[in-house]
Amino acid sequence: MRSMRIAAAVLAGALATLSAAAQDAAPAASARKITITARKYEFTPSKIEMKVGEPVEITLQAEDATHGFTCKELGVDKVVVEKGQSQSFVVTPQKAGTYEFKCAKWCGFGHGKMKGQIVVTAAEPPRN
Repeated sequence: MRSMRIAAAVLAGALATLSAAAQDAAPAASARKITITARKYEFTPSKIEMKVGEPVEITLQAEDATHGFTCKELGVDKVVVEKGQSQSFVVTPQKAGTYEFKCAKWCGFGHGKMKGQIVVTAAEPPRN
């Protein structure tokens, strides 16, 4: 009897963990999607607009060399993508402001110019 209670408790814990993981993954499924193309020495688009609390799935595509993406203020430390590849990540800004993103992988002498902006505005209040 005791072993059945322990097994039931373990199963309940596992189900709770799976449920929490599914909830954490849910915003990515409903996230707005933006594709950024990286090429020497620019990002297209170089300006992105977001709202506070809005999950945005960014797909970085490297067109001509290995490139990267970093925006530490928004929690993106370093994403590196090989030439001809892409990688996606989700950003959910928590504070309004203008944030710089830049290439996170040396890509040549113009690397330092490879920058862009993310403009985050306050979320609109719900309408009644």
